[in-house]
Amino acid sequence: MKTLVTRRQALAATSALALAQFAANAGELEKVGMQLILAADVSGSVNPARYKTQQDGYLEALGDSRVLNVIAELDPPVLAIAFVAWAREQAVMVPWTRVQDAKSMELFRNRLRQTQRPQIGINTFIGKALLFCDARFDQEFTGGRKVIDVSGDGDDNQGIAALHAVRDALVGKGVVINGLPIIVKPPEYIFPQQPSEGLDVYYRNHVVGGEGHVLIESIGFDNFKQAILQKLLLEIG
Repeated sequence: MKTLVTRRQALAATSALALAQFAANAGELEKVGMQLILAADVSGSVNPARYKTQQDGYLEALGDSRVLNVIAELDPPVLAIAFVAWAREQAVMVPWTRVQDAKSMELFRNRLRQTQRPQIGINTFIGKALLFCDARFDQEFTGGRKVIDVSGDGDDNQGIAALHAVRDALVGKGVVINGLPIIVKPPEYIFPQQPSEGLDVYYRNHVVGGEGHVLIESIGFDNFKQAILQKLLLEIG
């Protein structure tokens, strides 16, 4: 005797299979001690010399043995890390990388060193960058704290109202936003000018948030290496 399968039953079976496959894939994601996105400003105010100083700062700080020491204290002792460039738009410069030792950290650093600066506009859209980063979490790894480490030398060109809405939404989900404002003072020139209250105050009031968030300022681009190292040790440890 043949069993007739209705169209509705067939669709239901197909949907169940798809959901089961999705659950299986989700279950395959490796659990890490922390998911960290380094989000770097590449807007128009970051000229080639400043960009090189900024990238060299990231590379040197990530190569410091103390960073590996704090990664070893995570539970589990594995860091998922990605590097995102942002301006008007955003681009992933280095995709999610599993780091747990010197070899895997060197792999991440080499990828960053060899990736060209993306041409993604001249504006400074911090809120859009935060949304872009948030969508990257739990895609290849799961678990641990979700941290966006955003560095930049200007305020959000779209205003603080939209930025507040994005920040509050992300913090409400448990995402931590850390900040590294790059303070440019005379005689060094920057356009547009930084907020009159100071970029560190601006980041503190409008950008950073979440449990245990960190704000470390860099006085100019030349101090960037020390500032990013200090922040990495604090946010990972």
